Amino acid sequence: MMNDTVKNTTGIAPRLFRPPYGVTTPNMKSVMQQGGFTAIGWNIRSLDTVIKEEEKLLKKINDQLQPGAIVLLHDTSKTTLNILPRFIAGARSKGYEFVRIDKLLNVAPYA
Repeated sequence: MMNDTVKNTTGIAPRLFRPPYGVTTPNMKSVMQQGGFTAIGWNIRSLDTVIKEEEKLLKKINDQLQPGAIVLLHDTSKTTLNILPRFIAGARSKGYEFVRIDKLLNVAPYA
């Protein structure tokens, strides 16, 4: 099991899980409960896998930004990489701070 490999290698077992496409099926829910996992979703879907215009992507994310937001971004998008410094700087200038997901949701990230 992958979780055992991670624990044996790092000494800690992850407890947070982002379901593919944000979909949790009954079977997946059962497995997550058995493994003690917490599913993590998002409330801002950036669509960065399809939006290739930097200004359009940045506007989409900024228009939805709110306290406690969890933004779905992909590390495979060059557009995301290009706008990320501006997004972070802009959010910070509006008083937002970036925190780890476990702190935001007050959940234990590791067992």
